[in-house]
Amino acid sequence: MAVTLKDIAERTGVSPSVVSTVLSGRDNGTFVSEQTRSKVIQVAEMLHYTPVRSGRPRGSRRLRRQREEHFIGVWDPVYSPNTAHYIQNLQAALHRHAEQSGAGAEDDYGLRLLTTDDLPRLDAIGIMGLVLVTPELLPREAAAATIPCVMLGEADGAPRDLVQVHADNAQEGCLLGEYLWGLGHRRAALLASSARPRVAFRRFQGLQSVWTERGGDPALVLPVRYDKDPALSEREQVRQAVLSLYGPNAPQQNRPTALLCADEHVAAVAAQTLAEIGLRVPADVSLAAFGDTPRLGEAMTPPLTTVREPVAQLAAAAITQLYRLHEAKVTDDPEQHDLAFPGELVMRASCAPPAA
Repeated sequence: MAVTLKDIAERTGVSPSVVSTVLSGRDNGTFVSEQTRSKVIQVAEMLHYTPVRSGRPRGSRRLRRQREEHFIGVWDPVYSPNTAHYIQNLQAALHRHAEQSGAGAEDDYGLRLLTTDDLPRLDAIGIMGLVLVTPELLPREAAAATIPCVMLGEADGAPRDLVQVHADNAQEGCLLGEYLWGLGHRRAALLASSARPRVAFRRFQGLQSVWTERGGDPALVLPVRYDKDPALSEREQVRQAVLSLYGPNAPQQNRPTALLCADEHVAAVAAQTLAEIGLRVPADVSLAAFGDTPRLGEAMTPPLTTVREPVAQLAAAAITQLYRLHEAKVTDDPEQHDLAFPGELVMRASCAPPAA
């Protein structure tokens, strides 16, 4: 009977995924100690482990190059236009990395968009690392993988060793706050999701700090959660939140003259809801959002003021950190695990001075 990875794992007291990592030939010492690596190799030799795949032994140079570093995995549970935008920038960053490192065209690696079926076997499908294009942690079936991992975004409750590359959300809140304050707004609301409290809190901090520094009343900057009722669709939740601020039964005193939204999709629903109740953007309410997905905000009527995330910088930093992890060059320094980059204000026609 042929010897399997499970047989070696039982003899060495490690998981089959660790055995796979060692025997695949990847230099992944960050995740497998040299002592464990040596023990696995010794047991494999003792048991005469000689797997064959597609007629080629594991030692085949061609197979090793396919398995070692030929793909970087990309995971996003909800594929969207934003995902496609990030993938384009990640591929460009990979190409630049190959050119700058002098590795040549053969090391200009491609990306592999992972499926749910891939998650339980990340250690076996031959990728050198993983980029999470989502602020969500990996599902449990993938969490034990021994490959380097970088997140594009901020996750609540993330492990300390997870490298997170993200926009500076407090700075983005300040950007919109300074712009709206300069237009004359003194009352504002931030529509955000309770699913991402860390991001929402930092954006709100940045927005409210402008009011504090300018001598305004911070209490006139309102945090509004739009997803309080899970029984409703997200669209209806956003609609109800907007009506709670501007509807016929909402308090008229201190009504926000500016509405900031978590993203462009929320802003689009907010704009439609405001139109339903006879309020005009920007004559009656100025509207803005975080994120600037290509051709989305500018296609709205009127075109939407946004804070554009530095996607090219984020992608380049994610690739750099992924290779540093792969080469065991990332230390325990928290600054190497949390990298924030400033956004850019994109002024369009959805914001104007408040009505007198």
